[in-house]
Amino acid sequence: MARSRAKNILIIGAGPTQIGRDTESEAAAVQIIKNFAETDRNLFYVTSDANSVIPRLDVDVKFIEAELTVNSLIQILRENEIDVILPVAGNTVALQLSEQLNESGILKELNVRTMGVTTTTIHNINNPELMNRVLKHIKEPTIPTTVVENVTDALRFAKRVGFPVLIKPIASLTKTNRIKCDNEHQLMEMLESAFKVSITNQVAVEKSVVGYKEIEMIVIRDAEGSKLLINGGENFNPIGVHSGDSIIFSPTQTLTDVEFQSLRTAALKIAEILKIKGVCHVQFALDPTDGKHFITRINPFFDRSSAFAARATGYPIANVVAKILMGQNLREIKLSGVQRHDSLALIEPVMDHIAVRFPTWSFASFKNANQQLNTRMKSTGSVMAFGRSAEEALQKAIRSVDSTTAAEQAALDESQLSEAQLINVLIHPRAGEVYYLLEAIRRGYTVDELAKMTHIDAFYFYKLRHLVKLERRLRDNRFDMAALQEAKYFGFGDTQIAHLWQVRSDEVRDFRIKKAHAFATYKGVEPTAGEFPYLTNTYYSTFEDEDEAVRTTGKKILVLGTANSQVGTNSAAEYTTFQTIQRCQKLGYKVILINNNPNALTLIPDLADKIYLEPLTVENCLNIIHQEKPDKIIAQGKWEIVTQLVLRNVQVEQLPVSRTTRSENIEADYMGVISSINGSINLFGVVGIDEDNMFIPIEVSEALKVKVDPLIKNANQHITNNGIYSVIIKENMHQLQIVSVVPLAVQDLPFLSFAFDQDFAGIITEITLNGSSKIENHPIIQGDYRYSHVYPYTQFGLKKPQNPPFSLAIGAEFQSIK
Repeated sequence: MARSRAKNILIIGAGPTQIGRDTESEAAAVQIIKNFAETDRNLFYVTSDANSVIPRLDVDVKFIEAELTVNSLIQILRENEIDVILPVAGNTVALQLSEQLNESGILKELNVRTMGVTTTTIHNINNPELMNRVLKHIKEPTIPTTVVENVTDALRFAKRVGFPVLIKPIASLTKTNRIKCDNEHQLMEMLESAFKVSITNQVAVEKSVVGYKEIEMIVIRDAEGSKLLINGGENFNPIGVHSGDSIIFSPTQTLTDVEFQSLRTAALKIAEILKIKGVCHVQFALDPTDGKHFITRINPFFDRSSAFAARATGYPIANVVAKILMGQNLREIKLSGVQRHDSLALIEPVMDHIAVRFPTWSFASFKNANQQLNTRMKSTGSVMAFGRSAEEALQKAIRSVDSTTAAEQAALDESQLSEAQLINVLIHPRAGEVYYLLEAIRRGYTVDELAKMTHIDAFYFYKLRHLVKLERRLRDNRFDMAALQEAKYFGFGDTQIAHLWQVRSDEVRDFRIKKAHAFATYKGVEPTAGEFPYLTNTYYSTFEDEDEAVRTTGKKILVLGTANSQVGTNSAAEYTTFQTIQRCQKLGYKVILINNNPNALTLIPDLADKIYLEPLTVENCLNIIHQEKPDKIIAQGKWEIVTQLVLRNVQVEQLPVSRTTRSENIEADYMGVISSINGSINLFGVVGIDEDNMFIPIEVSEALKVKVDPLIKNANQHITNNGIYSVIIKENMHQLQIVSVVPLAVQDLPFLSFAFDQDFAGIITEITLNGSSKIENHPIIQGDYRYSHVYPYTQFGLKKPQNPPFSLAIGAEFQSIK
């Protein structure tokens, strides 16, 4: 069989974190690699992501740090005699590279094939005109679309179908989204830049369906053609706002059964005609007037929607897909949580809760960024929340946004807006839209008025109106048990209630527990909704009678996760938490994790022993501490949630790490990395810092070593606690001097762990918990690459400053310096 030839498999990663891509691709890659490692295949993983956790996995995989370009991949294919490339864990980046490799002829020359998705399918998906032919073949309606090579043809098409139109470069050099053009002037302006980033100098132009409902379906197909729907999601915003900037509800909330089944059937047909082996995410535009639909996007790879679907349903999508890629079929795959019924992997998941994905922004850090919501994604992360009703899930999602970024969710103070300003915000949606909608309801706007202005389904305004009614009842009935119990059932947090009652949140908590006897209970997240006995380790809170969570036994530790991705830490913080969890387990702890980032690397199945998908707030942490009685609580650095818990006499072990790299842009030439344990200093090595503030692993010459060693020995005078430290060094007149000694920064930790072949996060964790850690020195990994930060200025339409602060980086990457 052809499958037996696949000995050397190259998994193409997605590259560094940026807007539109968090750690969901890496999370999928980890699960695929762990499954494949059980076979006799040779695994290779290539990425330019300096925050990749793959080098620290305890499995046999060759990690290749390289720029994600066709030329570098061709070299890797030749040097490692690759048989198969797997692009489905690399988002659009890997798909585009696979297309370019195929067009170069190298795949045919080396007899390399793709896994999970064929080159023909990749080619069709990358060309809207070809994709439309496929859709017409299966009798699916298509949006009028054309591919043009000049402005004249684009204008002619736009005049024929009518404005607005959407444009998107074909085979783009960078990640691009569809851009809406409302008139001829906008179209000509946008085409100029679109042609420049297209490898083929072609641009797709299509009729706009702005205002239609946006629906998403996640399906899985195996090699023998068995297919199932994993999850359906409904965007709060209609087409016209990027789905990554919209609130998403799952399951769908406003579709009729006929509409739902029509979209389900279409998604399954697409997976079949494209011969997908694995996951496929299909996005639809649904006409709210007649129920007719168009297909707007097909992603035959792991993306943020498939990650959210896995969290929302409890169905382990990546593990199942890995087994499909290894040759198993759905009817043969067993899920570890199932207590009976052998073919559960073939049964479509059922939900007995509502899940919400809620976008988060970092606009407070980028003052001049345009906050209007359109087809260009601007949110830097997201949170998710679960509840028994849409109201509860939405309220929990709103308060999932931690207080350090709450102000960024609504850049304007909605209560201070004039009527004209409020109407303008309603018609032209911007970041934090839900806050303005709630304010409009408070001011008496009707459901029909809001639905007409926003094109958002009236269903959601009835839900928002219910929340406003609950607000008023709370405000009018201070310390009323019935009002509080109803509010808690529909997702109000103690802090929200305290604000309405104008008291401290601790007073609300005391009243809730001692007088109202309203306690959080926990429900399991699993794919059968109780139809089959299922052992789950994942829970969310609600305020009902039955509690499904059983207190974890044995020695246990509660780890506070990273929550929503923000500029500054982002994927590096996920890496650090991932390694922290593994070291805690090696130290004999059962790990209980609280996290609510749907794209989180740390939420992969079987990493933590128990997971709470909860807002990272004081209330939720205290509830879980009461539920689990952990022996220790550990957090990454000192942030507001830790401060608030400590004020409430909760002992939290804080990893001694810095939240900003090298104390921001300190001028320096070298950085030594040391451990300081009970007065004993150990130098791991030195990295160079060039004029671009990029790290380059360097071999310490004898001359440099003579200069550095005395400095390192004196570093202790700058250190008061055990830990791993960065010693920032400047060279002046051939003399070295210490500029600062700071705890190792979260942002730099993954790359330095790779460069020095150390598990710095694990060492820091062990030092924090035990007071010491055994240090083993390894040779510095030599490589002709450098490390640099990735910033979101381009996505925000801003000019990148000459020396941007590291705290505004969104990711980090390897770069070749050959």
